Amino acid sequence: MSQPLTALDTLAPTDFLRQLAALREQRDEIDRQIRTHLAYAREFTSPRPYTLASLADASGLSISGVRTAYTPADCDTVARALGRSSRDQS
Repeated sequence: MSQPLTALDTLAPTDFLRQLAALREQRDEIDRQIRTHLAYAREFTSPRPYTLASLADASGLSISGVRTAYTPADCDTVARALGRSSRDQS
């Protein structure tokens, strides 16, 4: 934690809610980054993708969670960033 929980006692309600919303935005950004990393690992690595088990272990997800964590939109984001198509579209 960046600050002790006792510091929350000194925050005005609007400041507390603003801080909580900022934390949610950070979490959402990290979730987006995890999804794009998973899309990269499964769809853009050669000659084979990372295993579902290794990605599950590293990401804290289940194997089925890794399988469904990223979307075609996440793959598009990775493709644009890399300037190339996924393994299956090459």
